[in-house]
Amino acid sequence: MFTTNIYVSNKSPNVPFTRLPVGKAAIILFVLLFTGAKAQVLIPTPETAFEVQHNFNAEVIKMKNIKRIVFEVVDKADFELVVDKNLVETYEFDTNGQLARFYYTNIIKTIEKQTTVMASHGRGRKRTSYSTVESHNEYVYDTVSTSYFYSGKNLILKRYHDGALFYESRYYRHDSSGNVTKELRFRETNNSKDKTIFILGGQLLLSEDSLQYKKYSSGQLKCILLNNENRPYKEQTINYDSLGNKKSIFEHYTAAAWIMQEQKFNYAGNRLTMAEFKGNANNEVIIKRTYEYDKNNELYTEKQYKNNVLLKELSYVTDEQNKLLNSLVIRDPINKTIRIIKLKYDFGSVGRAGR
Repeated sequence: MFTTNIYVSNKSPNVPFTRLPVGKAAIILFVLLFTGAKAQVLIPTPETAFEVQHNFNAEVIKMKNIKRIVFEVVDKADFELVVDKNLVETYEFDTNGQLARFYYTNIIKTIEKQTTVMASHGRGRKRTSYSTVESHNEYVYDTVSTSYFYSGKNLILKRYHDGALFYESRYYRHDSSGNVTKELRFRETNNSKDKTIFILGGQLLLSEDSLQYKKYSSGQLKCILLNNENRPYKEQTINYDSLGNKKSIFEHYTAAAWIMQEQKFNYAGNRLTMAEFKGNANNEVIIKRTYEYDKNNELYTEKQYKNNVLLKELSYVTDEQNKLLNSLVIRDPINKTIRIIKLKYDFGSVGRAGR
């Protein structure tokens, strides 16, 4: 039984804190935290903070019965009109809310075309005709895709296709705790004439990594990575905070002990507020991500830095009616451009993963 009081503040900063009975306050606090966590479609994590691809909240996708999310992308340079190149990103999900397939249009060729337009002005004998040449671009696209397959919540296969003939697959094995113990990377061929269907032909092993774990305490885990000759080439030390969140990851390489890489993470409760990577494998580099949340625990601002220089600022806009992410605006201050992404949701039942 709780013996302390919980204080909940009003929205107005001039109104003093209100003391509530501990049972009622605990319920309100739980509802607020639970609602905020459930509403967020995109959720930053330590594992995905430095990846280009968005990370989705599987609980929300499953709860909302979301089958597909389409990102419609347009670009705009400062002081210029919006350019719509028909770029789209599509994310499909399985019945557990896990990402099953991701594909996007990629411009592989731009064709500039010119059109002659006839016009005239004046009347009668003073009427004159003239022509103008207008230029416009046409684009040739490829569809690049990645498919994901799971056993329970564990990812066991990720297959990448470049839109032409190249396939690369990564197969994963896990221990009873869900940790990856082996990663096999293959170059594969598709024997199907219909490229929307994958029939495995040949496989060429590109790499094979094994991972061994040793738990020192509830707050520290050591991971040793071994190559296909079963020789260790990298060690990771992963530290956790009291809530089980990853606090830091330190790694160094056996053959090049001078190479040191470090990741650090900050949180507000269970919400990631900062992710930072430092490394010296080439030139020394610091990559940093910061995240801000609104009063409903929704992510609304993300900033991306490299060596303390702001590269991108992302603004997340949530629909007030359905509480789902409505759009995403990405500002590039260096190139002075804005990318505007509109999200469209497809709700309904979903087939098996990878379909």
